Amino acid sequence: MIALTDPATVGSRTPLASVINLASLSLLVWGITTEAHLGLGGRHLVALIALVLAGASWIGWIAGRHLDLPQLALFSAALCGLAGGALTPFAPLALVFVGVAALWATMAWDFSTAVWIALSGPAAMAVALPLAGHDPAPLGGAAAVIVAGAAMGISRRQSLQATTRAAEIKVTEARAEAERARAELLAGRNHMARELHDVLAHTLSALSLQLEALDAVISAEPEPSAEVREQLEVTKRLVRTGLDEARGAVRALREDAPPLVEQLAGLAGDRHAALDITGSPRRLGPDVSLALYRVAQEALTNVVKHAPGATAEVKVAFEDDVVSISVTNGRSHANGSPPSNAGGGYGIQGIKERVLLLGGRVEAGPTEEGWRVLAEVPA
Repeated sequence: MIALTDPATVGSRTPLASVINLASLSLLVWGITTEAHLGLGGRHLVALIALVLAGASWIGWIAGRHLDLPQLALFSAALCGLAGGALTPFAPLALVFVGVAALWATMAWDFSTAVWIALSGPAAMAVALPLAGHDPAPLGGAAAVIVAGAAMGISRRQSLQATTRAAEIKVTEARAEAERARAELLAGRNHMARELHDVLAHTLSALSLQLEALDAVISAEPEPSAEVREQLEVTKRLVRTGLDEARGAVRALREDAPPLVEQLAGLAGDRHAALDITGSPRRLGPDVSLALYRVAQEALTNVVKHAPGATAEVKVAFEDDVVSISVTNGRSHANGSPPSNAGGGYGIQGIKERVLLLGGRVEAGPTEEGWRVLAEVPA
């Protein structure tokens, strides 16, 4: 059995189709009422009951389609054929119910189900005609009506299936185009990653080796200057940091960077900051992960610059469609006041621009205890 949500049956579930169906039912009931002798006794009562059942089955079919109730629709289609066949001896126009039942059956269900629904009308007629004192001649008309209804149902089903297939082809083509665009984007990112690695990473690596050699030369001096030694250590540390950042950028471009939580754990550990994760961590896109990492990195760097010795905490919240990160710090042990100029440089401006490009927002400002940077990104 084909479910009522099958694409082949969608066309008749629209409000306009329902209105047309109800209008057709009203005209049909009016025609049968003027043709048959309905009443509350004897055969007239039988005709009235058959008409009520046929009309109710028509409405039940519409309700079953709209409410996705396959059993109701199936029962309604069978009842429509039976009631229409029983009503035909009293009003030949009732053959329309028999044909409509065949149309519904062939449009919405498989062959075996459609056959027994379509034959329910002639079966009821075969019983009702002798009881009403008629010969079986109208059965030939019923056969013609069933064939016509079945042909219309099959045609309707094939038309809707063709429309559905065409829509599926378009969706497949759109997905293929999106995949091609994504492949081109990844190729471009990989090219940039290779260039970054070959130029910047190699240069920094060579510079690091040169500094190590310089360190060995200075160490060989009888009395190396403490100031020179200190500046050399600072330079080596900056080179190592730059090299790590270059490698991280390469990993992000190649989409093989570690998860954001893992990156932040390493960053927080290096900067002696607390890390708090709420929600269920999930894998984020490389652009989102890199943007949130840069927020934390810039904020923690500002703590070191403008509030040395202050405690810092990184909080990450994974919500249904948003990931947020906040970095807060207390007062500096050095001067006892919050960093009034934190966030005033180009670093915060850069991460704001980066986050805005992803449809997010960044806030940076003082708190009662110190300073806070907050970023939210849809993800």
